[in-house]
Amino acid sequence: MKKAVIILALMLTSTVTFAQDTPVATAVSEPEAPEPKFTAAVDVVYPYLWRGIKYYGDKIAFQPYMAYAFTDKLSVGVWATTNFSNAADAYNEFDWSISYQVSPVVKVMLSDYYWPATKNNPDWERSSYFDYSEGSAQSLDLSLLFDFSEKGVPLDFQWNTFIGGGDYKYDENGNPTTRAFSSYAEIGYTYSLEKAGVDVRPFVGAAVINGGYYGVDASGKAGFTFSNVGVNIAKEFKITQNYRVPVFVRYTNNDYGIQEFDENDNLTKTVRNFFSAGMTFTIR
Repeated sequence: MKKAVIILALMLTSTVTFAQDTPVATAVSEPEAPEPKFTAAVDVVYPYLWRGIKYYGDKIAFQPYMAYAFTDKLSVGVWATTNFSNAADAYNEFDWSISYQVSPVVKVMLSDYYWPATKNNPDWERSSYFDYSEGSAQSLDLSLLFDFSEKGVPLDFQWNTFIGGGDYKYDENGNPTTRAFSSYAEIGYTYSLEKAGVDVRPFVGAAVINGGYYGVDASGKAGFTFSNVGVNIAKEFKITQNYRVPVFVRYTNNDYGIQEFDENDNLTKTVRNFFSAGMTFTIR
C-alpha cells in the first residue's frame, strides 16, 4: 500500500512538472497597423454619374485621387475625372476638398469643383480657375456627412449646399437674381451579405433646393426632384495576398433624367434609368 502511494505521488509530481514546463499557447493579438497618412488610388467607371446626373457621353472615366491626413480628424484631398479626350461629349473635372471629423458620426467637408468645357464643346463654360462668378465652371460645396455605422447602425446621411460659384436663381427673362444655395440630401442603408462578401446599399437622393444646378423639368422649371434613387452592389476581389480590387455595379433613377428635344423644342424622349459600374485600383 505504501509503495502504491509513493508511485502515485511520483506520477502526480511528474504531471505537475510537465504542465509547468510546457509553454502555454496564448492568443497574442497583433497590433493594428496605423491608418496611413497618405492614400492614393484610381477609379475606373462607366459612365460617370454624380448625384444621379450623367455627365455627357458614354465614355469610360478615369478618376485618380489622393488624400493626406494631418491628424486623425483633419484631412485634405484632390480628385479628378477625365476621358482623355477633347471631344465635345467628353468631360473633365478637378476638385479639392478639406474635411474635419467632428465626432465618430459627423464629418464636415468643403469641396471645390472645377469642370471646364473641352476645346470642342461650344455649349459649356471654359472659365478660368478661381472664377466663382455667375455662369462660371467652378463652385464651392459645403457638406455635412453622417455615418452611424460606428453606433452599430449601417445608415448614412449627407446634406450638401452650394455656397459659392455659378449657382443662381433666374428671373423669367433668364437674368440672375440671387444665389440659389442649391442643396442635395441623400440617405442610404448598407446591408452586408457576409458569406458572399457583398455589400448592398439602397439609397434615396433628392435635390431639395434646386436653382437649376440639378437640372430642370421638361418645361424648363427647376425645383425639388428625386435625382438619385437606386441601389449599389459592391464586392472586393482578392488579386494577391495583400492586394484587393473593389468593384461596384449601380442602378440609378433620375426623375428629370436626360431630355431630348426635336428642332421645334418639342420633348421627344426622356431617359431616367441608368446603369453604371466601376473598380478601384489602390496605389498606396
